Amino acid sequence: MLCKYAIFLLLNLFLMTGCTTAPPAPLVPPGEPLAPAEAAPVVAPEPEAPTEPAKKVYLTFDDGPNSYYTGLVLDVLKEYDIKASFAVLGCNIDKNPDVFKKILDEGHGIVNHSYSHDYKNIYSNPQAFLADLEACNESIARIRGNGVKIFRAPGGPSKLDRETFELLEQNGYISVSWNVTSADTDPGGASPEQIIANVQNGIIRMESFEKAPIVLMHDGTEINRSKNPPGSAVANYIRNRESIVAALPEIIEFLMARNYTFALVDENTPPAW
Repeated sequence: MLCKYAIFLLLNLFLMTGCTTAPPAPLVPPGEPLAPAEAAPVVAPEPEAPTEPAKKVYLTFDDGPNSYYTGLVLDVLKEYDIKASFAVLGCNIDKNPDVFKKILDEGHGIVNHSYSHDYKNIYSNPQAFLADLEACNESIARIRGNGVKIFRAPGGPSKLDRETFELLEQNGYISVSWNVTSADTDPGGASPEQIIANVQNGIIRMESFEKAPIVLMHDGTEINRSKNPPGSAVANYIRNRESIVAALPEIIEFLMARNYTFALVDENTPPAW
């Protein structure tokens, strides 16, 4: 009887003190997920947008540097903040070292285009062609510090026979050609509109072949711009140089509108064909 009375008193005391502590929540076994209502929301990662490869175009200018038109070409390139590659002649570097230095200082690429551009000499035998490239590299190295192994054959690689190609490869030279021509060497003289159309049509054609466009243009060799009769070969040559400078902004804007990036010719440049 006394024991029951003691238990009764203890129960009353427990209720009077207001002790209402809830029993502890059951432990969740290791590795068990929380109940759905308590689980943290799952956020699915957003799918990454597919990255398209950059559309590269290579603008190239042959036969300079000259004391007048090369500077005008450089001014247009600077205005649009783009880079191009200049296929230079050693003889013109020697005549215009400051212009060549400006090409380098403004971050453009360099391609060896021979020293003399003299077809009769350079294509007389493989050793003569190699010697002319080496002479051009000496002119390049005097200002740049070293020569370049990327070269463009005057008139194009079709003028090189197998023996010449093998000799050049043995000496580390890499040929670069073109697949879009501005036709700015038309002996009758080309207008800016003709040059623009030539380049635009060539670009669209290369897109159909899924080829990176390598565009052939000319800043041109050193030339006397005075006292040239209209219609003469020299006058038409000058007209072509003026047309390429006038056409260049529209060519650049056309390429920008088609989302091209402007790349420099180097050993990683894809083959033209």
